[in-house]
Amino acid sequence: MAARRTLPPAWGVAEVAVAAGLFVFMLWGLGPRIAGGGPVLLLFWVAFALLAALAAWLSPMVLHADPPALRGWGLGRARDDPGAVRNAWPRYAALTAIGLVVIGALAALRDPLFARHIAWGDAALKLAVYLVSGVLQDLAVFGFALTRLREAITAAAGPSRPWARPLAAILVAALFAAAHAPNWPFATLVFAGGAALAWLFWARPSVVLAGASHGVLGTALHAALHLNMRIGPFYAHPQGHILRHVLPFMAPIAERIGW
Repeated sequence: MAARRTLPPAWGVAEVAVAAGLFVFMLWGLGPRIAGGGPVLLLFWVAFALLAALAAWLSPMVLHADPPALRGWGLGRARDDPGAVRNAWPRYAALTAIGLVVIGALAALRDPLFARHIAWGDAALKLAVYLVSGVLQDLAVFGFALTRLREAITAAAGPSRPWARPLAAILVAALFAAAHAPNWPFATLVFAGGAALAWLFWARPSVVLAGASHGVLGTALHAALHLNMRIGPFYAHPQGHILRHVLPFMAPIAERIGW
C-alpha cells in the first residue's frame, strides 16, 4: 500500500472547489444546452470524466493515497475496520429506519392512507435507479468531499476538537444541499439527511452503505411525499432534464420516475 502523503490543508479544499466548479459548469452551464447534442454533449462527457477522475482516482489514489478505511470504498478492508459492511450496517440500517419513520409521519399528516396511493411499481423502478445513483453521488460527496474537508479541518484545528466532526458534517451537507438548488424544499431535506449521513460516515466510512441509505430514503421521499426531486435548470422543465439527453435510454425511465 502506498504511503499516505501529507499535503497542506488548503490543497484538499481546493480539490473540492474544483469539483464543485465542474459540477456547476455541467449542470448550469451545459445543462440547458445539452438537448442540442453535438459539441455540448461531448463537452459534458469530458467534464464528467474529469470530475469522476478527480473524485475517484486523482485525489484519493494519487495525491493523498487514502486507505480504503478512510475513503469508505475499495478492497483490502480489515475485519476490524469500523466502516466495513459487516461492522457498519447496523448503524446505517438504524439511520435509514429513523428516516423512513420521519418520512412516513410527514406523509401521514398529509394523507393518512398514503400507503394505498403509492405506485409501488414505479417506486421499485426508482429504487433500482436510485441505488446506483446514490452510491455514485455518495462516493463524490462523502468518499471525496467529506474526506478532504475532514483532513483540512483536523489539520488546521487538531483531531481532538469536539466541533471538528459536526463542522465537517454541516459543511458537506451544505454543499450537497446547494447542489439541489433551486428546489429548496428538497434541498432542505437533503441538508438534514446529508448532515446525518456525513456524521455517520466520519466514524464508519462506507460508500456502499451510505449510497444504499440514500437510495432508500430518496425513493421514499418521492413515493410517499410526491416531492418534486428535479434540480438545477430542470426544476420546472422536466423535458429538458439532463439525464434524458446524456443517456437517451433513460428518457422513458426518467419520465416514469419523475426526473
